[in-house]
Amino acid sequence: MPVFSRTRNYLFGLGTGYIVTLVTILVGLWLTPFTLRFLDREAYAVFALASDLLMWLTLLDLGISAGLNVQVAKLTGKPDQEILNKLASTAFYTQAIVAAGMLVVGFCLAVVFPHFFEVRIDLQQSSTQLMALLVVGSAINMAAQTFSSLLVAHQQLYMDNLIRLSLIGLRTVLTVLLLNEGMGLVSLGWANLAAIIITSILAVLRVHRLLPGLQIRLRNFSKDTLRGTGSLGIWFSLGGLAGIFIYNLDRAVTGKIVSLQMVTTLVLTSRIYVLSGGLLQQITNTARPMLGQFFGAKQSSKAQQLYRQLFLVSTGGAVVMSASLWAGNEKFVSWWVGIQNYGGQPMDTVLALNLILLCWVLPNRVTLAAGLAYVPQHAIARVIEGILNLSLSLFMGFRFGVLGVLLGTTLACLMTSTWYLPILTARMFGQRLRTLIFNDTLRILAVLFIIIPAAISVKEVTASIEGLIGAAIAMTSTFIFGMALMWFVGFDTDLRQRIGGLSLELIQRSRRVFLR
Repeated sequence: MPVFSRTRNYLFGLGTGYIVTLVTILVGLWLTPFTLRFLDREAYAVFALASDLLMWLTLLDLGISAGLNVQVAKLTGKPDQEILNKLASTAFYTQAIVAAGMLVVGFCLAVVFPHFFEVRIDLQQSSTQLMALLVVGSAINMAAQTFSSLLVAHQQLYMDNLIRLSLIGLRTVLTVLLLNEGMGLVSLGWANLAAIIITSILAVLRVHRLLPGLQIRLRNFSKDTLRGTGSLGIWFSLGGLAGIFIYNLDRAVTGKIVSLQMVTTLVLTSRIYVLSGGLLQQITNTARPMLGQFFGAKQSSKAQQLYRQLFLVSTGGAVVMSASLWAGNEKFVSWWVGIQNYGGQPMDTVLALNLILLCWVLPNRVTLAAGLAYVPQHAIARVIEGILNLSLSLFMGFRFGVLGVLLGTTLACLMTSTWYLPILTARMFGQRLRTLIFNDTLRILAVLFIIIPAAISVKEVTASIEGLIGAAIAMTSTFIFGMALMWFVGFDTDLRQRIGGLSLELIQRSRRVFLR
């Protein structure tokens, strides 16, 4: 694949990814208070927890999707139709079996769910129905995951993003209609199921158009391919298990040891951090296929250069974004869903720190996965972090409530992935850690130490400005100041030139599209 094609697809993938994320943010900002008009705090917490539990079911995949994604991405550097047919067919039929198992396990969870979280009696039946509907949707999505992986591996992430955009639109429209019809909690389940069915069909049709020679047939199923993909995928699956412990267990722990109402407070206070984290992760995740292609073509120096740029942009961007959100989140949540749903400044501070740690670790995770390097060590490190996370969250949660749960995530990351994954990345590139990211880390720390007092000052200056206007002024002014810092302090000359070149190319391509 030519270099210009990689760049074009990366820009398209990144651009459409941002569109999806921005639409998700806007829809979420509007749909959440709309939904709370029909559901009380406990019912909303039930939906949040049910959605989290579904992530456990995705572990039945055993990393097949992740393994397929990486292997096909590397294969695009040297195409082989027979191998592609075997990979796709093996993945599809394996995931179809997994989807059947997901239904069985999921329905059992649906029965147990309202009793485990001690849901009040009038919500128990609808909680079970909601969980069952979400399980069916996840099973269908699992069966179609092969097609999404093929799109991503061929740097057609922009098409996968457009399909996701359709999912958001369909789910939102159906949710509004069903809630207005008085269907309550189960409205969210039916809307999700219908949208997944339609978008799964779109993904299948797009792949058949993109890869006309692809033959997903039972005769192409290969036990050897399954063993190869599975032996790799089991480590990805372990990493996925750890990821659930690290990033998604805080709400379940809060619901079990604190209260369901506090789950709603946590979800709403952290919502803007989660959505903004999605914006930042697009930068790194969109580059995964390109990294895989560099490694497949034995272009390690280009992969290393891309990693360093991703590390600076991802982590530096997280510092700026976290400070900006911290400066205005209290005003934003108070305007959006009421001050009673705001968790307080200590919670805000820990959420901001966790966002920075997430974006520090992510470039290392993506690069190690794309290069298929130190996969067992990577997965084991993540599992250790996940176990520490659960243990610390429970220990501290019983003593300090939801704030202790969040601090468990912070401490677990600092004790493991924050330092160990960069070491593995440096080894993969044959570099010392100091040589690889030391100067970049100093740049990011310089930005952090300057922007913290700036964010505090902005928060104090805008204290008398209430509502959305106050939040917007606090966040925007901090963000603009932070981005100026990143440009002149955080980014080196090479990265500034790279960003300038990509921006110019994007403008030129956009002009050609509009002038047609």
